Amino acid sequence: MTRMTTAGLALVSLVWFSAAAMAQQAPKQSDCDQWIAQINAEAGIRVDEAAWRARQNADEIYKMCKDGRMAEAQRIATDTMALLGIKL
Repeated sequence: MTRMTTAGLALVSLVWFSAAAMAQQAPKQSDCDQWIAQINAEAGIRVDEAAWRARQNADEIYKMCKDGRMAEAQRIATDTMALLGIKL
């Protein structure tokens, strides 16, 4: 009985940890599209230096995503959204 309980607990723990690992996946191409759309939507209604810089960064984010540098693109997208005042 003790072995069965230990094996069951080990199985449940394994499933629990694997679910947590799957939840922390790397950004995908669709994430890039969402970041660029949010930045362009906010920058499109503004005519200040922050909007101009955001448009430039959106182009850079697109290039980075196309090259597969998702982590760097995510960092720049987060900084750009903060510059524009977009809440994440």
